[in-house]
Amino acid sequence: MKCANHPSMDAVGTCVDCGKGLCVDCTHAYSIPICQSCNSARVQAEKGDLRKRIILTGVFFVIGLYLFINSAPSFHLGTIIGGIMIGYIFAGVPWGWQFLNKITPTMFLFLPLIGWVIYFLIKTILSFMIGFIALPIKLFGMVKDAKRLKEIQ
Repeated sequence: MKCANHPSMDAVGTCVDCGKGLCVDCTHAYSIPICQSCNSARVQAEKGDLRKRIILTGVFFVIGLYLFINSAPSFHLGTIIGGIMIGYIFAGVPWGWQFLNKITPTMFLFLPLIGWVIYFLIKTILSFMIGFIALPIKLFGMVKDAKRLKEIQ
């Protein structure tokens, strides 16, 4: 088998995604043996995932901000600051929920309807509390990922 990028060279490995033959240089171009087109596809998919995470965080922030400002009796600096704080708390909910999904058993729970309501109520409350701590960690990770992806392409 010959290298997909260098037809004059023998393949010593294959792309982990598509199976194309890769020569020594192409095999060692990335941390895993992967061809340029498959690597580009992975980078684009990762960029799309990053955009979704940023949008999700922003949407939850805006929902929290909107709910607080609309429930305030008057509009002043304290309302804006409070709205930002509540927006921050709401923005952490998806990340708290994600954390709880990782530690929740994957087996199906057999509960009556009231059991499911209580389960999701408790999980939502815990998501607010855990998200308060998880949000800055996730934001730091998203910034780090964005810088890394910008350097790649």
